[in-house]
Amino acid sequence: MLVGVKILIIIALMGGLIAYMGDKLGTKIGKRRMSLFGLRPKHTSIIVTIVTGLLVSAATVGVLTFTSQSVRTALFGMDQLRADMKQLNNEVAAKTQELIRGQALLEQNKQELEERMAEIEQIRREVEATKAELASAQAAKDATEAELASLQASYAEVSQKVAELEATRAKMEAHIKNLQNTQEQLQNGIIHLREGTILFQVDQLLAQAVVRPGLSEEDSNNAIKHIIDDTNKLVLRRLGIEDNGQSVVYVDRQNVEVATQKLINSKTPMVVQVVAAGNIISGEPAVAVIQVYPQQFIYKNGEVIHSTVIDGGTNAQSSMLQFLKQVNERAKYTDGDTYSSGPVHLKLRITQMPDFNDKAKM
Repeated sequence: MLVGVKILIIIALMGGLIAYMGDKLGTKIGKRRMSLFGLRPKHTSIIVTIVTGLLVSAATVGVLTFTSQSVRTALFGMDQLRADMKQLNNEVAAKTQELIRGQALLEQNKQELEERMAEIEQIRREVEATKAELASAQAAKDATEAELASLQASYAEVSQKVAELEATRAKMEAHIKNLQNTQEQLQNGIIHLREGTILFQVDQLLAQAVVRPGLSEEDSNNAIKHIIDDTNKLVLRRLGIEDNGQSVVYVDRQNVEVATQKLINSKTPMVVQVVAAGNIISGEPAVAVIQVYPQQFIYKNGEVIHSTVIDGGTNAQSSMLQFLKQVNERAKYTDGDTYSSGPVHLKLRITQMPDFNDKAKM
């Protein structure tokens, strides 16, 4: 606005100055009766006035042109300005169309964005649900792994028990086979019992030994084995067979294991006896039983174990055998079921009873 005020002030000053100069110049020309181009002074004065007016207009336009870019543009660049304005209008129209399309595209993109946001929200919910399912699956997996570890441990334990049962079954099958062989031998022995010679009667002591306490398992097994070997040699001598390593004495394996455990756990000297389990017939295996009990003092020297009165006559032998059997039972057991600690060596004392009838006759 200040520029416009300055331009108006300059135009007014220039116009007034030029008009004043033109008026003075016209007055002088009129007074002197000057003539230009052979014209009359009146006409010359008119021409000077016209020229002065032109100078005022030219000066005004020149000052405006010199002081204002807009005037210069309006005077010399109007066509270009129009062309530029037209181009700008076209560009504005194009930009407006682009803006409209952009707004439509923006609305479309906004709608798509809202749809994408809805999809993202749906996906987020699905992800949360999936995470929850994953956590549940992980917990189930952990529980399954724990159960699997427990099942594996149970399987290992069951496998071990199965292996033990298989070993026990094999052991029992071998034991059953041995019992079957023993049964066959006993059945054959029944036949030979009627025809063969009885070497040892049932419950007859075959061999015995005293074993010191505190033995290890290996030493206990060796002690039982040596006693069975000695018994085998004794039976072979009674059979009149040369000892060439063959075994004729049979002892149940479970009986051997029980006897071995008694030796291992013993804290006092133990008596080990090999007793005939049945009548041992010549030519048949000798089935024996191992008995283990602590060594202890039973009878004093000269102590009477048992006494009875036996009638003479033809039944004297059977009565004597019955008496010896009773003595054997008394010597075999002490208080209750406790076995004695070894064989009892007896002296048989026979005293004739006085005849009271003969004394009466006298």
